[in-house]
Amino acid sequence: MIKMLIADDEPLVLVGMQSMLDWASLGVEVCATAHNGRQALQLIRQHRPDLVITDIKMPLMSGLELAAACHKDAESLPLFIILTSYEEFDFVREAMHVGAMEYMVKLEMTPQSLRAVVERAIERIAKTKEVVPASAVGSPGGVNLQSFEEKFFARLYNNLFESPEQFRLQAEDLKLDFSAPAYMVAACEIVSGSEMPTEQQIMLCTSTVQMVRDTLEKFGPCIVTTLDMRHFHVMFPLSAEQTADTDYLPRLMQLCVETVQRYFSARLRCGIGAAVADPFLLADAAHSARCMLTLAEDARPIVDAAHCPDTPDTMFDVSQFRPELARAFDEVDAAALHSVITGIVERLKGHPSRHVQARDAASLLLYLTLTLLPDGEKTMSDIFLNTPDGYRCIYKHTGTAQCCLWMEQLRDGLCEKLRSEHKNYKHRIVESVTQYIRQNLNRRLSLNEVAAAFSLSPNYLSQLFAKYAERGFVETITKEKIAAAKTMLADGEMKIYEIADRLGYESAFYFSKVFKKETGLSPREYMQQMRG
Repeated sequence: MIKMLIADDEPLVLVGMQSMLDWASLGVEVCATAHNGRQALQLIRQHRPDLVITDIKMPLMSGLELAAACHKDAESLPLFIILTSYEEFDFVREAMHVGAMEYMVKLEMTPQSLRAVVERAIERIAKTKEVVPASAVGSPGGVNLQSFEEKFFARLYNNLFESPEQFRLQAEDLKLDFSAPAYMVAACEIVSGSEMPTEQQIMLCTSTVQMVRDTLEKFGPCIVTTLDMRHFHVMFPLSAEQTADTDYLPRLMQLCVETVQRYFSARLRCGIGAAVADPFLLADAAHSARCMLTLAEDARPIVDAAHCPDTPDTMFDVSQFRPELARAFDEVDAAALHSVITGIVERLKGHPSRHVQARDAASLLLYLTLTLLPDGEKTMSDIFLNTPDGYRCIYKHTGTAQCCLWMEQLRDGLCEKLRSEHKNYKHRIVESVTQYIRQNLNRRLSLNEVAAAFSLSPNYLSQLFAKYAERGFVETITKEKIAAAKTMLADGEMKIYEIADRLGYESAFYFSKVFKKETGLSPREYMQQMRG
């Protein structure tokens, strides 16, 4: 259960919030309520809730002061939903700086809107409790957490699926619907008025992405993927009618631009790419959108491929290097990696108009390093240790020459690292995957799902286990589940069918069959033997 605390100085609001939803059905326990901020802080330290819903204006300590106090205390940092009775969103901008992840206007709150906000919060809390092994490209603050869906789209936009079949299988595993007649991508950039600390930039990005998602979902489905602290993509599945209306997406994105400007005093620039009928080609749509984004400016914040006669130079396509890059990373081959990155840089140097392609190439290298190397985040930090802003300086580079220098620095650092640790990487991947299996024994893990979590191809992951593990991938899952089952059976506190359910088996009968095959005893016989 997720523990939640509610803080508000109005008794009727406290009662109403507790009864507005069936919290238990959402997996939420209201562990405490508070009538002022100081009391709330004491209760937070006592109960350590995962989620806090607080009014922004309370006696003794305001909701913002409460969030700030918790923000300074890392041991008691819950996720905050800020309630305000004010239409003025200066408070929301301040809330971003103290770690608030959601906000609501009290007068607009309904059971439906409250449930939607709480469900988003629950999803974020669940993600922070999962152990996702690979770093996301440019993930805020270097946090090694990202949902499978976000990883899927990051791979898709970078054209990293080996085949349409691999794309289809992973889409099915994630229950993603790709039945629309057409798809388009909007590439978005958040432009703040001035330089701000990394923490504030993260909060601005988080709140802006949330605002854009909330705005767009009122009109239809979309999937938002955060790429770094300033950039995100929005993928739109479109009907035939929407595809024919060339002003449909510009109208929606104009609404987003105006909303972000109003609430956060930040500018949003958008590039809308060409439509594709095949979702496997969304990498082309994303590339087209990024090309349009380079033409956007304050006076023209939205540039749409359908209305834009200007097309940036697209003679260079980094996709031709992807197979070689993937192989070099997979095989931890320093010489091959040096050769491929050098080839990319040589094709870009001397072509200032190819800054979009240079940025794409740098982003691809960053993504591959963070996700394909077991300690990708540390490796990147070490390589750019003496560079202002570290490896994230690439987010500020807009010219081809700057991106090429960044790629050369990455190339030299990576090759030095790989030459010294060539033998260790593959063993560490197997160890990381095995640890991931142990931490997810309650789920029916598939090879595709785990491979996606580590941004590896299923075939390659299977080969790693065959060569570097004591057992194959499937056999390793079975071994770990049976080991956990033995512990639970020895404890004697759970029934056999409860253990089967806890370990993700479809039935107690199937669990018993697997257990006997592995141990030579049925679960019941094993329990009797342990009791002596």
